[in-house]
Amino acid sequence: MASYLDPKTTVTYEQPYADAMRRGFMESAFGMAKQPMPVPVQQVAGLDPYEMRARTLAGGLGGFTPYIQQGGQMMQQGANYYTPSGISQFYNPYEQDVVQQSIRDMQEANAQQSMRNRDRAVSSGAFGGSRGRLMEQERERAFGRGMMEGIGGLRSQGFGQAMQGAQTAARGLGGLGQQFGQLGMTGQQGLMNQINAFNQMGGVGRGIQDQMYGAQFDAANRMAMEPWQRMSALQSMMGMLPKTAAKTEFGAAAGTDPIAGIMALLGLRV
Repeated sequence: MASYLDPKTTVTYEQPYADAMRRGFMESAFGMAKQPMPVPVQQVAGLDPYEMRARTLAGGLGGFTPYIQQGGQMMQQGANYYTPSGISQFYNPYEQDVVQQSIRDMQEANAQQSMRNRDRAVSSGAFGGSRGRLMEQERERAFGRGMMEGIGGLRSQGFGQAMQGAQTAARGLGGLGQQFGQLGMTGQQGLMNQINAFNQMGGVGRGIQDQMYGAQFDAANRMAMEPWQRMSALQSMMGMLPKTAAKTEFGAAAGTDPIAGIMALLGLRV
């Protein structure tokens, strides 16, 4: 029965430079793995000097508040002049004296007229008659109506003058209050325009600084990853190096049975 000869292994060794390169690569890879990777920190631009100036100016906005408040108070005071209590402030302080004097004058004139009527009645012999009494009563009623109309006219005239004075004061005070309020609003608006201008200029400067910090952060990231990128590229290149190969060949002796040879290799008897 035939049998196979002992197997023969053929080994092909790579060039010494390839082996050295592989070992160098592994040593470098392990060395890099032991080193901590730098972690870049991105900076953020702070407030620009113009923006700081805007914040300082913002503190002055409250300085115009008293003008606005004073203007509002003056306008409210002017509106109050149209109320009864407001109008009463403009009554002529001597009006009551004029009214009282007018009442006294009319009463005195009425008394004198009454005396003259009695004198005429006595001289005509009609004093004490019914006709004379009726005439006297009618005259007294006419006197009462006349006095009320006269006093009412004085009161009406006084009220009209007081109303006119209140209206004049209200318009003047209201207009002045409006001017005060407008002054405060104009001052605030002017200051706000300055603040907005400084904020815009500062925003441009801070934006440029932020772009610079962003570029630095990007460069630092790329620098941190650059050794690993080189190592990855070198690893790809290492694949092109020749590798160690082994090949086993079995040779059969002449006149032997191939099956018997395989069984012999396995330690089996046929």
